[in-house]
Amino acid sequence: MDLTRRLIIVAFAEIAFVVATRVVLHYLQWTSIEAESIRTAMRIATAGLYWWLLKPVILSRKPDPASLAAPALLLALLLFLSIPVLVGTYGLKQSVAVMFAVTSIPVAVKEEFLFRGIMQNLLAERLDALKAVLGTSTVFTLWHVGVWEPSLWTFGEIFLASVIIGLIYLRSGSMAAVIALHAVYDAIYSFTPLLAPPFNQNWGFVPMLAAVVLVYAWAQGIGNVRLPFSRRES
Repeated sequence: MDLTRRLIIVAFAEIAFVVATRVVLHYLQWTSIEAESIRTAMRIATAGLYWWLLKPVILSRKPDPASLAAPALLLALLLFLSIPVLVGTYGLKQSVAVMFAVTSIPVAVKEEFLFRGIMQNLLAERLDALKAVLGTSTVFTLWHVGVWEPSLWTFGEIFLASVIIGLIYLRSGSMAAVIALHAVYDAIYSFTPLLAPPFNQNWGFVPMLAAVVLVYAWAQGIGNVRLPFSRRES
């Protein structure tokens, strides 16, 4: 089966997933165990399908784990992971919070396979790499419409978080790293609020934007290591 046919199958599967999850959220509370169980089953099924169809694309970047130890990146990650601590307001029951923390793993696997492993990698073949990150992040943000209540913070956070994750993937090539970061970020949110009271959500833009600047500087390169924001070599 050629790449085009595989991508068509992925597209139809993802459209079905989006429609099915919105139907679930229409009839069930998003905080219910029933809704999360159904969505988790669908995430695992679609992630498995995407892996089976497009594993070579998902794993097409060579990982550079050593790049993840840069001080600028570590500071950026600290700022990034502080955001749910500072502004999170989920207010879930303990048992539900634990479930959401656990299901953040299949959430991250499915979304990173699709958006970084498939979409960003394929866009980077045709566009310069920075446009691939921004284009993927735009689609990632639109993909969440109908899941969360619309607000400047909600969609601003989703877009900027996607940019951060996309840049980290672009520079490090590590699918495992971005899955772990995505899962931890969502898992922390599951146990919020962690401050009483939390900060107004719009204050989250402060550490988020600082993290974006640091990750972008790291992704471009420190010292003699530079990332060319150009078409990835094949």
